[in-house]
Amino acid sequence: MTTSGLMFMGHGTTSLRGQAQFFELVALAEQRFDGPVRGGFIELAQPSMYAAIDELAAQGVDELIIAPVVLLPAGHLKDDAAQLTIYARDRWPELTVRLASDLGTATELLDCFNQRIEALDTPADAILVVGRGSSDPSANAELHAITRLIAERRGFPTTNTAFVSLAPPDVVSGLTTLAQLGAQSIVVAPYFLFHGVLLDRIEDQARTWASAHQSTVVISDELGPDPLVLDTLWLRIQEAQGDKVRTNCDTCLYRTREAIKLRII
Repeated sequence: MTTSGLMFMGHGTTSLRGQAQFFELVALAEQRFDGPVRGGFIELAQPSMYAAIDELAAQGVDELIIAPVVLLPAGHLKDDAAQLTIYARDRWPELTVRLASDLGTATELLDCFNQRIEALDTPADAILVVGRGSSDPSANAELHAITRLIAERRGFPTTNTAFVSLAPPDVVSGLTTLAQLGAQSIVVAPYFLFHGVLLDRIEDQARTWASAHQSTVVISDELGPDPLVLDTLWLRIQEAQGDKVRTNCDTCLYRTREAIKLRII
């Protein structure tokens, strides 16, 4: 019988609240997974993802499942998670090492995001969905798709998408566009898993803009260690165990780099 170990790979944050939220999600997974579970970070916090997977492999497992706790298919999935997978396969060739995909646009995750907006219980005539932002165009495009899916669910005719770093439009530009379309009360909905400095930046920028424009802006909470987030992770883990992992890579820069190397474009 195969004994599996589960590794949650988080981005990492200097926010103690954000770190605690991540480990609360790991604790929820321990209650559900029949095997050892560990969590580690790419950067900014301890333990590192390499230290965590070393500890997991030492538990006498036959299989390692790496579950990236990331929302969209950007560099942390396609680069950092891939590097961790290569590390594990090289170090323990006798083990089966599986890599799950990003959380993506699963219904459970959209339900959780929608609940954060509903919890505000504040009348609004527009929504601004704000993501981290990426140099990977496919990840940015997926956030625009999430905005559309939320608009369809809530019946909001006026929505916009913005990014807090690395990609335009920024938060101020996103709010200004909505105001130009006639919005007077705007929900700013950060599409983030855990608390961190970028969420503080979004809040500061949104409140400063609202004060300057005499507009009403309310800000929803991050997704957090919600059971619906864990349900989405479980879906991705089951896909990895069944060798059915898929990720959006048709236009990503990683695919383009490989194509250039192979001289196929």
